[in-house]
Amino acid sequence: MRKTVWLLTVAALCGLSFLALAPPDLLAQWGVIQRGVEATRPGQPATQPAPAPEDPNAPFNRAKMGESFQAPMTYKNNRHFSYTIPAGWQKEQGDPTGEKGVGFGLPGTTASFNIHITQMVPSFPRKAAVDAGFKQAKEEMTIRKYMAVKRRDQGGSRGVIGWETIETAEKGSGGFQRIQWQCYDKDNYYYSFMTAVNPQQFNQHRAVMQKIIDSIRFD
Repeated sequence: MRKTVWLLTVAALCGLSFLALAPPDLLAQWGVIQRGVEATRPGQPATQPAPAPEDPNAPFNRAKMGESFQAPMTYKNNRHFSYTIPAGWQKEQGDPTGEKGVGFGLPGTTASFNIHITQMVPSFPRKAAVDAGFKQAKEEMTIRKYMAVKRRDQGGSRGVIGWETIETAEKGSGGFQRIQWQCYDKDNYYYSFMTAVNPQQFNQHRAVMQKIIDSIRFD
């Protein structure tokens, strides 16, 4: 009996000596093996990595609502103008050919394009409205609301006159930067053609947004 106790004591001392003298990397490996064994025991949950913290400032991207365009889509509106939507975009609301307005978006981003049409009364002074809108927008450049402002007339048989603005990131509308063309035709219809995107994505999508605006052509 005494011999058995003595042998167990010696074995325990040898084990402690081994742990004391073992190199750190071997001890680290032993810890990994031990955790692996514990993870496989019944009732022991597997160790999961901590989830990455969400960025509270990340933009809320558009969901895919159906089939996106496989190629650029050109629409002809009943109010005598056409426009082209790039491949990859989707129609989200409205009739692209009607007067009630329409909206498009690029899934996976915040980029959008919207058309609003309003019929003004025959006596509405459209030229004075354009001159005033353009003048105010030029003044608002001095307070950094806009980075660019220009007159944008198309003339032609529809007599289209208007102005275009590009907003800044710091003073954009409702957390978006917009490129907008506002104009009137000879029948006193008011048009707002607007592309918009979260400021974080503006530089990435600016060229495409401008291309949509530039695609608009009145008869």
